[in-house]
Amino acid sequence: MLKLKFTIGEVSNILNIPIDTLRYYDKIGLISSHRDVNKYRYYYLEQFDSLITIRMLRAMDVPIERIHALLTDDSLKDMRELLSSKQRDIDRQLTYLKHLSHKLDFLKDKFQRFEERDVIELVQSNPSWVFLTDSIMESADKKLGSKVQQQIRKISTDQEWLDFCHIISIVSMENLLVGNYHSYLNNGILSTFPMDEAAGVFLKLEPSFCARKCVVINKDCYTDLDDHYEQMKEFILKRGLKIAGNSLEINLFNQYNNHYIEIYIPVNEIEEGEER
Repeated sequence: MLKLKFTIGEVSNILNIPIDTLRYYDKIGLISSHRDVNKYRYYYLEQFDSLITIRMLRAMDVPIERIHALLTDDSLKDMRELLSSKQRDIDRQLTYLKHLSHKLDFLKDKFQRFEERDVIELVQSNPSWVFLTDSIMESADKKLGSKVQQQIRKISTDQEWLDFCHIISIVSMENLLVGNYHSYLNNGILSTFPMDEAAGVFLKLEPSFCARKCVVINKDCYTDLDDHYEQMKEFILKRGLKIAGNSLEINLFNQYNNHYIEIYIPVNEIEEGEER
């Protein structure tokens, strides 16, 4: 025989809604229980649909007041608009989680490479988006910080990109060639999160053929980078290659005392007849 009514405890177990929550919904009139002769609360089977809808909407962080309005509305217009909006939110979250999963894989791989600090590799760099400023150390502009803040505020896209950012420094090709590794052309932020909506603030770096080295330095010993740059230049020359652009230092991870940095130097093959 079909059971048409259920006690509050049965509803709680079946729909996984706490009894205190059901009592609260009853108290505020969101969905009312019934009382038997012994004044025990119970619900009819037909109320399950409303309870399931309420649970779904609460899982999407829809406020109680909005849910009450939707349930008392005589049309589905507001519900359709809400669901469309929530679908867009969910799609954005899925995109974010997908990128976050990729970043975790990326970081695990990178951290492994820091165990092999003497290795220099030829790699194809990944696409990324950079926000560049004048060099903080080289600039004489005392209002540089304020200008950077103003530019960041112009970014209209959602702020997920912040979880995919790293601080970067750029050494010009000219300074690389003469061994001046601490006169930075630019500082900035690099994000691996797509920034198509932030055109004009973030610039896309297309993949390029690079020499790469993972470096660990003490926070007070940035001059140690000199030896690493010299090793990379020797590596590039021995393979019949030449420096083809500005270097990119990505501050991948910081501890209190150590900085974990990736150095990328774009390279090309030396053409026939060209001096090494």
